[in-house]
Amino acid sequence: MPAAWRHVSEHCWLVPGGVNAVVLEHRGRAVLIDSGPDRDSGKRLLRGIRERSWKLEAILTSHAHADHFGGHAALLRQLDVPVLAPPVEAELMRAPLLEPSYLFHGAAPLAELTSRWFQAEASRVDQVIAAGPLTLIDLPLELLAVDGHAHRQLALRVDDVLVAADAVFAATVAARHPLLFAHDVRAQADAAALVGNDGARLAIPGHGEPDTPAALAQATLAAIDRGHAAIRAALEAHEGAGATTTQVLRHVAQALGASTDDLARWHLLHTTVSAYLSAARARGTCQPRIVDGELRWFAASPLAP
Repeated sequence: MPAAWRHVSEHCWLVPGGVNAVVLEHRGRAVLIDSGPDRDSGKRLLRGIRERSWKLEAILTSHAHADHFGGHAALLRQLDVPVLAPPVEAELMRAPLLEPSYLFHGAAPLAELTSRWFQAEASRVDQVIAAGPLTLIDLPLELLAVDGHAHRQLALRVDDVLVAADAVFAATVAARHPLLFAHDVRAQADAAALVGNDGARLAIPGHGEPDTPAALAQATLAAIDRGHAAIRAALEAHEGAGATTTQVLRHVAQALGASTDDLARWHLLHTTVSAYLSAARARGTCQPRIVDGELRWFAASPLAP
């Protein structure tokens, strides 16, 4: 049974779920932020909007991971409204095969990487948006760049609420997923810090319960710190010979209790571990080398804290 809608500010309604959606309403006009993982979630959201006698006038996409825009296509089959999305993410929405492809190193993806959680139905994008002020349904909004978890990602401030998307995660979510997915770990940390310093009364994460911006940022930054520590320990454990990415992945998964028991989880973790290794190289704490035709990662000395 879908969770009940929650009125969290004058113009903002939270629609809780495995992926949180948000509906903005002003004088009977509505904007949907993210649509969930599939056509059923999209249909439920539209039904809830219509039950309230509101008119949906736009769909705003925080980022183009399949679980956040999987309901778009079902919505667009029933009504014609503009779809807004950040740059780069817009191209992923138009060609959703790109998501499982980059998870599989750019090659034609395995079938296990083409489920609804990885490859949504394609959606058109009518307007590419960036950080800054935006007015929709005569409602003044502010968009914030919170890249890192995705290539490009936007949070949205309305009233005294920050719709933070996957810039931050609730502590319960970070406990279930001890290595939070990222494309760019340094940007991910910057985004979480930006949220933590926001003056909003309440922040809504893409997954988990709303909380203060500071609390959500703290949980997210703590998870990122655990990831850096696990990467550092993996490199130290293979000091001298260096470690392959797979060896680092195995060490990190064991240290953090992350599941690698299926192809989908393994590839999500592989991408994230690669992002941490890229961040470590940028900080000067490790170096990649090709040894006998094999990519190996070597700890640089001294290792950063």
